[in-house]
Amino acid sequence: MDIENILREKDWESLIRKVLPVTIAVSFSFDKSMEIAGDLLNDSGNAEGDPAMFMRDYSVNLMIILREKFPQQWKVDWKNEAFLGICCNLVYREEEAFKHLKNALECFDNPPQSLILTYIRTGGAPNYYLSAEEIVELAHKAVKSGITLEMAQQMADLATTQEDWNSWTKKAKEAEANNIHTAVIVPDVLKDNVRTLKDYPYEK
Repeated sequence: MDIENILREKDWESLIRKVLPVTIAVSFSFDKSMEIAGDLLNDSGNAEGDPAMFMRDYSVNLMIILREKFPQQWKVDWKNEAFLGICCNLVYREEEAFKHLKNALECFDNPPQSLILTYIRTGGAPNYYLSAEEIVELAHKAVKSGITLEMAQQMADLATTQEDWNSWTKKAKEAEANNIHTAVIVPDVLKDNVRTLKDYPYEK
């Protein structure tokens, strides 16, 4: 079996059927293996149904193995842990997602807005790993970093009065009109590999 040829052709069906994620991890460097995980995630956006989920799940399983095999390289960039949590959410592995995002959050005394908002979304409905009080406290901490579309939408969701909801909804529209967005969490190793929304900034 020629793994290099499978990867060159991006024959993801054959990769998933014939090559275990651990085989990728022991055959390639950390950076190359992460790039493979990124390619799978990118191309899963062009697939539908089960094939898309199989690609994303393979990518998640590969990153989990890389996390264990290359702990020093993994820990260099907190975004690796956060991104794994985000990807776990894509395949409905919510408990794992929350765990990895919490790990990333604990790297900071003052976490970036992008991480706090992602953590809130994962810890809220429908699983409620976070209490309503914790979500409100985190949201007020995040908003100190500035008002973006995503931040204003979160605050509108938490509004307890019509006046507050109207105010935050207006701020969300203004941020959208001015293209002001919360940064997107993508590991440094994948910034030239993983496609993100147009004009959205990358988290540093």
